[in-house]
Amino acid sequence: MNKKKILRTVLPGIRTKLSFFTAILVISILAVTTAIHYNQQKNALEDKLDAELKTPLEYINSAVLDLENLNRSLVMIEEFKVRVREKKKELSRFKRTVVSKETGFLGSLKALGQSMGLNVKRGNVYHSVDTYFTRYLSEKEIEDFESKVRNELRKETGAPIDPVTYEKIRGLAEKTAAGRISAERSRSRIEEIDEELQTIEPELIRNDLDPKKRKLFVSEKEKLAKEQRLNEKTIPEGEKKALYFETLLTKALQNFFRGSYKDRISSLGLMPDKIRIFAYDRVGKETLDTGLLFPQSSGTGKKLLTQESFLKSKKSLFDDKDAIGLVQEKSRPENYEVGGRQYEVVFRPVFRNPNTAERARRIYEIFISDENGFKSYLEEDKKTSADIREIAVKLKSRITDLKKEGKVKPGSDSEFRNLAEGYRKLIKKRESKFEELQPNNPTFEKAEKKWKEEYLSLQEKGKITAKEILDWEQQLKTPQKEGEKKFSTEEIQDKIRNLEAFAEEVKDSIVRMEAGKNDWTGFKERILNDSFLEIRNAALEDFAFVPFKTGPSGLVRYYKDSEERKTNSAKAKLFREWILSGNSETDLPKPRGKISFADSGILVRSRTEAEEMMWELDSTPLLVESKDGSGLVYDLLRKDLLGFNIILLDRTEGYRQIRNNREESVRYASIIGVVAILLAYLLAWLFVRKIKTISRKTEEIEKGNLDVEFPSAGYDEIGILSESLNDMVHGLKEREEMRGELAAAEEIQKRLLPEKLPTGLEDKIELAAFYKAMAGVGGDYYDFIELADGKLVFCIGDVSNHGVGPAIVMALFRAQIRSIFRRGERNLKKILLEVNASLYEDTPDHIFVTFFLGVFDPSNSQVEYVSAGHIKPMLYDASKNKIHELPAGGLPLGMDENSFFETTIERRSLVMDAGDIFFEYTDGFDEARSLDGSFFGRERVAKLLLTHGGKAVPEVIAQMVTEAELHTSQNLSKPGMSSLSDDIAMIAIKKK
Repeated sequence: MNKKKILRTVLPGIRTKLSFFTAILVISILAVTTAIHYNQQKNALEDKLDAELKTPLEYINSAVLDLENLNRSLVMIEEFKVRVREKKKELSRFKRTVVSKETGFLGSLKALGQSMGLNVKRGNVYHSVDTYFTRYLSEKEIEDFESKVRNELRKETGAPIDPVTYEKIRGLAEKTAAGRISAERSRSRIEEIDEELQTIEPELIRNDLDPKKRKLFVSEKEKLAKEQRLNEKTIPEGEKKALYFETLLTKALQNFFRGSYKDRISSLGLMPDKIRIFAYDRVGKETLDTGLLFPQSSGTGKKLLTQESFLKSKKSLFDDKDAIGLVQEKSRPENYEVGGRQYEVVFRPVFRNPNTAERARRIYEIFISDENGFKSYLEEDKKTSADIREIAVKLKSRITDLKKEGKVKPGSDSEFRNLAEGYRKLIKKRESKFEELQPNNPTFEKAEKKWKEEYLSLQEKGKITAKEILDWEQQLKTPQKEGEKKFSTEEIQDKIRNLEAFAEEVKDSIVRMEAGKNDWTGFKERILNDSFLEIRNAALEDFAFVPFKTGPSGLVRYYKDSEERKTNSAKAKLFREWILSGNSETDLPKPRGKISFADSGILVRSRTEAEEMMWELDSTPLLVESKDGSGLVYDLLRKDLLGFNIILLDRTEGYRQIRNNREESVRYASIIGVVAILLAYLLAWLFVRKIKTISRKTEEIEKGNLDVEFPSAGYDEIGILSESLNDMVHGLKEREEMRGELAAAEEIQKRLLPEKLPTGLEDKIELAAFYKAMAGVGGDYYDFIELADGKLVFCIGDVSNHGVGPAIVMALFRAQIRSIFRRGERNLKKILLEVNASLYEDTPDHIFVTFFLGVFDPSNSQVEYVSAGHIKPMLYDASKNKIHELPAGGLPLGMDENSFFETTIERRSLVMDAGDIFFEYTDGFDEARSLDGSFFGRERVAKLLLTHGGKAVPEVIAQMVTEAELHTSQNLSKPGMSSLSDDIAMIAIKKK
């Protein structure tokens, strides 16, 4: 038993392979479908929980923000009460003293006496009056603000807060404000002390300072240093006090709203047993826990809350990290398995001002993405910000001067107005640069074009449908003509009803398209552009106003409604104009139409304070590329991050159901897989019977039996294979016959070549030769002929083309050459003329022969030769160790008549010295190709001849063949056919 039979017995056959493949295929399909089904169920569960979570979470976010705003507003009210008193003292130095004559009863008597000519003098009365710069938010405005805030504090029944509870909450807010103000005063005083110390230090350095003054300065310095230390100690005490009472205030507000939170969250459909939500502020204080509102939620995730990995992840939220880094780091949910239950924990950032934060987030995301097309604008924004910073410095300086003078308000000062006008132009320049450089215009044009096409298409459908309805109604009224297809009245009415329903759908679609034309809800490019344009206005509004209600609903409404956007834009421009006009510190303008500042909330900043914030916003670039991240976007996100919501989702029941479904699917899939494998094995057995028959026949062919006939096996692929194999067997028979003929031809051709090299002149010269046909037989030829006078004829030729035809021409050509020399002709030129005439007459036009003919005379070592278009021979000059290329040329034989051919050939001669080698070859040698298609090359032939010229010529030829084999990657010494591109022949003669 040979190796093949053993392997065929041991290795799996087609049945096994097909069964195995079917098993793999079925298992793969089932595995993929099961995985897809599992993921679909998982995603459906997640989508369901997300949908159930969305509305309660939005409410909680809104509640957290409202709670924060109430907290801030209550503290701000108490701060305002203190600040108004302090501002009055601070701004009183900017009051203007007015001198007037004495009035009242006494003044009137004096005035009467003067009119009667009496020598009575009226006294001057000096009193201070308010100027533009001494006005601030009045106590009445603060009372109105407090009244509105108090109105927000309502119980779940809608009843207002009782005085006792409110006074308790207000007291906590007052103590929080006192702590903040104390810390702020200390910081402010420390800055003043630093400035004072900076003025004292240079004086103490002076050598010519008077001792008394030096003592005075030293005493003042010690006093200031003591005061600075005292204030540095006061700051943490004030901050600690503020934080303590703020925590109590937050808890008091939470307790007050606890009932309303619970009712509202319950009505929104939150599942307390599966979802628990925590709200934390920026420093990690818990502000809300739905587990405290619902008893069934108090146990949700109880074990998870004490797990180390969760606590570590939670703690990282409140580390001193960059806000943007935290938001990015916690963007993906985390999964935990505790006590056999599976939890998903989601971290959601809560921003104090959603309108600003959402815009900042969108700008930041496009900035870090690979598709940032706003780089040019951001560069321009930097330049404009720098220009605004310069003009803002000038405005601030001018306002300082006006405060000192106290005579006119900024709006009445020409220099202020000119600077404000320059400021307006820079803002307009920034807006125009944005419109010029923003990359989304093509997207807007494409969307507009698409909307128009769809809108016109719907209108056209509506017109066509209306016309069809009229046609059918007309057909209902008029009798049908002969030859037309007849419809019953019921059929016509049914068609009209269908068309009317379709027309109504088209109208609804048109109405929806018109309503949604300016809806930006899903148009991210529009929203992004709006973010760039409006982020500063939104931040300015957040600074100057305290809104009554917060949350994402306002921004959703803004993106959806074009009128809302226009109103907001006009309001922002009006607010900026109020700031730049400098005509009022606290009274907002009263616009006409839909614009109302009441929608923004309560104004809690004076014009001057808003102005300084506007300068800061406009003079800070949106984004600056740096490692630590800087720019307005970063500043706003850091400042607005209020805290985080942590959502615990108990997905145990859902995952358990999914897992059961998956196990059931695997069971059914296993049964289907087993049945499929058995069916595949049976089907394979039916096919293998036919294939085995074919296999046995092919084994006979392998043994050499070509008288095999494959049975017909139908019209399927196996039947086609049988027919193809029968055709192949017939082809093999013909090929074997042709191979035998070619072998005979190759043997005949070998006999035509010199079987042995001549030995008559072996004391004078050394001979060597090589021949390799491309197709077994070829058209290359060489020969050595010994003449009676002792001379040696040598020749080499190359018949055009390859194969049997050129081989026959070569055989006839050889016979003619030998015949001419036997006849006694020795004139080489005449010989070529005779041969050329025969070839030209007897061969087709495409057959010609390049030929080199030479005669060696041993008496004088002279070589006489003539060339008919053959390659130039080479001569190795042993005395000089140099290669000479001998002249040749001429027209190939059989290409033209003798009249022209004779003019192209020329007899030449040379004398060989001892050690010289004459070398000639056919073009198949230097044109032999490597695997990458490069030629062997004539330069390489010359180099090899020069390198090995000192050796015997058989060694020289052997080295040439070896190099050719390395180059072509073929064995040229092996008999039979080769893959050469041309036949190769070469001869070498060395003078001893």
